[in-house]
Amino acid sequence: MDNYVIDGRTKANFGEAAKSLTLAGTRAVLLVSVGQRYHEGDKLRATVELVNRSGFRELTIAVADTLQRSNYLDVSPADAYARALHQGDEWIERNEKILGELTVPNQVLRWDEALNDPSYGEFRQRIEDTYAHNPQYKSAVDATIAKFIDRLTSRDPDAETEQAFKGCLEYLIEECPIIMPMWAHQGYDYIIYPQPMTAAMAETQRIFVTDEYPGKGGWLSLRFKKRAATSEQPAA
Repeated sequence: MDNYVIDGRTKANFGEAAKSLTLAGTRAVLLVSVGQRYHEGDKLRATVELVNRSGFRELTIAVADTLQRSNYLDVSPADAYARALHQGDEWIERNEKILGELTVPNQVLRWDEALNDPSYGEFRQRIEDTYAHNPQYKSAVDATIAKFIDRLTSRDPDAETEQAFKGCLEYLIEECPIIMPMWAHQGYDYIIYPQPMTAAMAETQRIFVTDEYPGKGGWLSLRFKKRAATSEQPAA
């Protein structure tokens, strides 16, 4: 499969590893981090075109909006939740036209819907127990947090790192059981996201998905590239 597509300015692909995969007929989740530029405009449209060409049987657009409340440390929990939910509303409204270009059967899943899934509590408890008792898993999660804090302190040397660590841990303990393994349990073959898996997510996949749900929970990292102005122009 030629996994490059062009919307006029931006092209998207799933990387070299995806060329050996058979994506047609599979179920996928497009994971959206609200507020990230790679889920807006040309990049989102290029993603939609790539999804359309890949032959997925079904796509769930998972809008991870209220997950972001853990990042809003300057307001109360209630205000953080309201802000995150509102930003999710705005993202859906802002990108409704682009999402309407999907030719694959699709649905939008808000983060609160995932949190309210009947199986979520059990998967989260397993993640919490593993973090508490498995040093290798704890190390992977803590390493992911450390990378975030390094970026934070590079921007703001006076940032409150203890509070940031707590917020990041809450974020990951909530995020990991949904993406891996809950979605694998629900039969999703792939997660589509513009970044590689974090150490925390990769270790969650290894422990909770690889053996229990073989063939599920694969990770497709989106790559974006600007189209050269003089390339692939129609002949005169």
